[in-house]
Order: sequence, then structure tokens, then C-alpha cells
Amino acid sequence: MKKRESETLEFKKSTAQLKEAVISVCAMLNKHNKAIVYFGIKDDGSVFGQDIGKKTTSDISHEFRNNLKPIPNIIITVEKIDAKDVIKVEATGDDTPYSAYGRYYIRVDDSDIFMDSKQLWKYFESKSKTYSKWEEKLTTYGIEHIDEDLLIQYIRDANDTGRLNYVYRNPMEALNKLNLISDDGFLNNAGYYLFGNDGPVLLKEVIYPTDERSSFTDLKQFKGNILECIKEGMKYIQNNIHYNAEIVGSKREETPEIPIEALREIIINSFAHCQYQKGDYNEITITKSKVRIYNPGGILNDTKPIEFATGKVGSKIRNPLIATVLFKNGMIDAFGTGFDRTFRLCADKSVEYEYQNDEYGFTFIFKRKKDEKINDKKNDKIKNVLPKKSGTIDTSIIELIQMNAYITIPEMVEEIGKSSSTIHRHIDSLVAEGKLERVGSRKNGYWKVK
Repeated sequence: MKKRESETLEFKKSTAQLKEAVISVCAMLNKHNKAIVYFGIKDDGSVFGQDIGKKTTSDISHEFRNNLKPIPNIIITVEKIDAKDVIKVEATGDDTPYSAYGRYYIRVDDSDIFMDSKQLWKYFESKSKTYSKWEEKLTTYGIEHIDEDLLIQYIRDANDTGRLNYVYRNPMEALNKLNLISDDGFLNNAGYYLFGNDGPVLLKEVIYPTDERSSFTDLKQFKGNILECIKEGMKYIQNNIHYNAEIVGSKREETPEIPIEALREIIINSFAHCQYQKGDYNEITITKSKVRIYNPGGILNDTKPIEFATGKVGSKIRNPLIATVLFKNGMIDAFGTGFDRTFRLCADKSVEYEYQNDEYGFTFIFKRKKDEKINDKKNDKIKNVLPKKSGTIDTSIIELIQMNAYITIPEMVEEIGKSSSTIHRHIDSLVAEGKLERVGSRKNGYWKVK
């Protein structure tokens, strides 16, 4: 009697469907903490057989271990069914949620369904003994205490990522969609800290000319919500690190001493995992040889960042609701993979780093490069430089990009003073005319002026 596919069993005709198999295992683990996939069996249960070469099983293992995070227990065996070779992959694990190729799935009958943010949040909520319930507590604040323009921009960005399908109508409905407000109109802590308009989060930023930190050359206390603090932290560091400059063809290209995306991963991590209820604050410190990013929220269970990066453990999230909101607009990719990207980016650029996790919080330190020819951009600050008033929006966009290839649409809106739809329209026109190019993804890429 033929077996049929189920919520814990999947058939694949051959290893040509290896990617689909990884997704199926992900979905089954998220539903039942166990999964079995056969290669060499058709969907109807009839045995087709699988050609097995010297590297077949190792290629399967490599695909699973590189694209299924965190890595579950996996056993791969070759069996004979009806005198034909098939490959059986068994996976077990309870470190949910699992992701496949950076996305999350759940098994429904014999189908793999993309998991929405509400389902993701329920996974974290179910682990209440590990994760904080602080963010769910209601405040006395209502929608009049949120930055509606920021909320609207967030909804647009989340729709652009494909992780939200919602047309903005009003703040109450939008916040309810994100699980950030009660039915009677009170923001929970997560909603207030993410979108509050009266500075619920404190970020301290300081520059010391030497490593002794005996006297500072710049000290700033910035109050904003989480999204504003992430933007501010990135600008502050970008304004105060060095850039290697070289002429490529007829154009000047600048490379930061520390990869911008690595900095971004750590700053987002800092605000996603901060222990806000302690009344402490996040801090960015720049010295002669280091960039230090600190948040008062050590990694839970003393887990080491390298364990996240290698996929040995799943993400241990202190603020699952905040993290889920940041996931939807693309700030967080797959949970637990930020350290992996940071380590790889630093390795590619030969940037050294270190980190410390203790009862006081989590600190990540990027070590600055020494004895290199640099272009000091301290007097060319990104947030304070306005485009030259040369008459056109197109020119203003080009000039901003020439100053900062990683500039975002909201930053252009702020600098130029036009709506995001207007900026989008002009950028589309510049791209169509061949004057501008987007290199890489929307989240990880940069602009290039041709």
C-alpha cells in the first residue's frame, strides 16, 4: 500500500527538487518538530528511484546545513524500496521557528505555506519563560502619541519587502494590524517604543580622540523612537569614520573602513534586543581605534553570537514583537542570521571585531584600521549636507547619492523636501535614462551614478 504525503512526510521525484525539499523540512519542523523527505518517490507515492553518485548525499547535506536555520538534527540514508534506490532525509528539532533561504514556512496538510508575522510572533510568545512580556503591556498613550508619517513610511517599506500586504487607511487600523495597540486605543510598550513621537528611547553618542577616553570631542544625547534611533546611530557612525578614496575611471569611489551593512546589522540588533524596562540606554562610542556599540540587554541564556552565525541555535529574542515589526519592513532578514552576515562582511574586508556579553548588556566592537590613506569625512556630515540648489530634483538626488551611496528614500525625502512618491518617480526616471543604477538588493545594496 502506498504511503501519502502528510504534515511530517514529503516525497520528491529527484534531487532536482532539493530547494523545495529544504522548504518542506522547514515547514514540517515548525509544525511538528520532525520531518521526513524521500528523494526518488513521486507525489502519488509511487517509487521512481534516485540516481546516487559519489557526492549526492554530501550535496544534500550541504544544501540543508547552509540554507535551513537554525540547523536541526539531520540524518541522511540510502534505502531500497521496490528494488530501487531512494534517499531518506530525517530531521528533528524544537528550536523553532526555522527558516529556509531566509523565509519562514508552516506545514498545512501536505502543503508548505509562507508564515506571516502574526504566526512568527506566536512562536516567540509561546516561549514566555525565555522571552520578555514587557512589550505587550499597555501604556496610557494613544494614537496621538505616534509619528503617523513614520508609520505610513513603515507600511510602504513593509509592503515593498513582500512581508506585508496592507493598504494604509488610518493609524488605529495599521497599529492593530501590527499587534501594537489594544481595541480601546492604548499603545502597548512595543508600539510606543517603535513609533512614539516624544522620544521614548535614549541613545548616547560620544567621540574620544584617543583610546584613553579621558576627554571627548563630541557628546550627544538623542531621544527618539526605535526606528529614529536606528537611523540616527547609522548617520552618526557614517559621519565619523574614515573612507578610502580612489579614482575608478573618471569617478571617485569611497569605501568605508568598516562595512556599512555590518554596522547596520549590529545597530539594529542593539535596538531589537535592548532591555528597555531597565531604564538604561543604548550607546555608540567612537575612539581612535574602535567603534563600540552597546545595549543594556545581554544575549539570553549566555548564548554566544558565533552559535547564531553557524546556525547551531535559533534566535533568542528578548522582544519578539519589536523584532517581528522590524522583520516585516526588512530591517531584520531571517532571525538569528545577523551575526553571520556581520562576521562574513568583516572577514571579506579584513575588519577585526570583538564582543562581550555579560550581566550589564551586550557590546560589539569594530576595530578601526590603522596606517591607511584615508579621506576624512568628519567635515562632510551626511545628515547636515543639503544638495546644491541647482534647480532640479534629479540633480539633487544625484548629488545626495554622490555624497552617500547608501542613502535611503526617507533620507532623500528629508533632505530634498519632496514626498516619497515624487522621489520614487524621479529615481525611476533616472534609472530608465541610464543615469542611475541600483547595485544589489533594496535592503543591502547601494546607488551608483553612471
